[in-house]
Amino acid sequence: MNMILNNIFSQFAPNIKFLLPITVIAITLNISWFLFINNQNWLPTRINNIHNLLIQTSVNTIFQQANPNTAPWLLPLSSLFFLILSINIIGLLPYAFTSTSHISITFSLGLPLWMAVNILGFYLAFNSRLSHLVPQGTPPYLIPLMVLIETISLFAQPLALGLRLAANLTAGHLLIFLLSTTIWTLINNPTIATLTFIIFILLFVLEIGVACIQAYVFTALINFYLNQNL
Repeated sequence: MNMILNNIFSQFAPNIKFLLPITVIAITLNISWFLFINNQNWLPTRINNIHNLLIQTSVNTIFQQANPNTAPWLLPLSSLFFLILSINIIGLLPYAFTSTSHISITFSLGLPLWMAVNILGFYLAFNSRLSHLVPQGTPPYLIPLMVLIETISLFAQPLALGLRLAANLTAGHLLIFLLSTTIWTLINNPTIATLTFIIFILLFVLEIGVACIQAYVFTALINFYLNQNL
């Protein structure tokens, strides 16, 4: 049983390829698509138009609840969204490594951003941030309990950021791995193998949507925390 579980989770092991950690290679490949959108001509190509439409639609969707105080954060959060999106999408390709399926990567992204947002919020409006620990109209005898609950929920935010992204991607990759293994196992039974392959294709399309949604949710949550602090 241990051998089977190790084989299932072996795809998430940070192996070494070409004397380099595979995470470094994966991230380099994931951001290499920026080389194809550098327009050197005065007339935009179809790729440039699609790229500009994608950026405009994504930014409008993510920051539809933004306020003027968060405008300086627009560029870094947009870059974060497209970085996570590219890693998630390319990670679905064969022989590609999804670095965002590791909590070491997701927490490395989520924890510093959460700390920066909250430190900035307490620095700009310390009294206002403290008042959020006690909702308006709370009875006096419930104030200590509400402060404790709100404090726990505050420190649970980076855990939610890191675990949500890694857990959803890991679960999807495991399902794809199990279905692909089942297809090869049932290759001698064309009927069942064909039905399993159809389910695999539908699951793969679903995982593309999950990859996009998780990148959106991660960035939207950072933007939401930022709106609460500014």
